Amino acid sequence: MNLSTLNLSLLVVAASLFAVLAIDDNREQARIAKAIERQPPLTALDPNAVRRIRLNNPGSADIELEKTGSGWQMLAPVRIAADLVQIADLVGLAARETHGSLDADAVRLTDLGLDPPRSTITLDDTAIAIGEIEPLKRSRYVRLAGDSTPDRRVRLVDDFPAEPFDGDFTDLVNKALLPFDAVITRLELPGVELTRDRAGGEWRARPASIGATPDAIERLVDAWHEVRAAATLPPLIEARQGGGADAAVVLGDGQRIAYRIVDKAGARFLQRLDVPVSYQFAPVDADRLLKLAAAASPEVSTPASAP
Repeated sequence: MNLSTLNLSLLVVAASLFAVLAIDDNREQARIAKAIERQPPLTALDPNAVRRIRLNNPGSADIELEKTGSGWQMLAPVRIAADLVQIADLVGLAARETHGSLDADAVRLTDLGLDPPRSTITLDDTAIAIGEIEPLKRSRYVRLAGDSTPDRRVRLVDDFPAEPFDGDFTDLVNKALLPFDAVITRLELPGVELTRDRAGGEWRARPASIGATPDAIERLVDAWHEVRAAATLPPLIEARQGGGADAAVVLGDGQRIAYRIVDKAGARFLQRLDVPVSYQFAPVDADRLLKLAAAASPEVSTPASAP
């Protein structure tokens, strides 16, 4: 083989290798583009447009929620304001990206936790069955449910917090103690009762206390509007018979909300007597709600020592 033939052969081999590498590079780029491409959402629902939610958890009462002019409200199993952060997680499920799907007729739905489902959430009229976690990528098996649903696929979505789907409605209770527009007219606290005869009127303390200054009372009342619970939980102790309360707040519409005070595991809880919910607070926040803060002592300057 002469030199010209050899050079030509080498050029042909090099061109072939370059073509193979280019093809592999294009395939890799296509694979990466496919991997980061936005996948279709689980449903066509707009999460912001959802107005009703129903959670069905086997062995527990259904949880029903509704969006109203004053925010999300729980209608069942009790009537109480709902937590907007938790609700955002629930309605956000409608628009979650899917990461592949399986033909429901080609798999055992029982093995995926979908027959029966672990939970079912209905957003307006769209029901979604919640299954188990896929072990490799830790994605959640979900499926559009309902007899009228033609979609037979099982979808995979990123996993989400499980608390709203465990049947405990207290996970979804608003962490604020009072409605945002509540007007407090009386506070019944350990050792003191504070009463306001009209909106904007002066507060009266009974028994009268040197610590019940207007500023201290206003700080205490403001705390009932501002302080949020670290967590909302089921009742910790059995409620007293006869409606006895350790603390209570009376609102402008006449509603009286009564609480038991429970100390447990280094935290303080306010347990409502009308609905089975306990609010957990750090001790410093509990003091803001239950105690008149002592006025700060004025600074006293110490005269310099005489030489």
